[in-house]
Amino acid sequence: MGKYRVEIDHNICQGFGACVELCSDFVLSDETGKSHMNDGTKNEKGETKQITELGCYEKAAKACPFKAISIINLETNEKIV
Repeated sequence: MGKYRVEIDHNICQGFGACVELCSDFVLSDETGKSHMNDGTKNEKGETKQITELGCYEKAAKACPFKAISIINLETNEKIV
């Protein structure tokens, strides 16, 4: 089980691509133009993924000009980004 949950809100994402430039786990969809995560789990708003290390995910979330990417610490339930 991961320590963090990364969330992409597809209602907010505009496909700017900053996350793709900073983290290889993010890709832009040809179909929707929105950002997606490799092995992300789809939900009603977009996608989520559990991770154990922040690494490039934190950089990608902070770089999103639309604030479409959030990271939650699963141990404290605190929003990091």
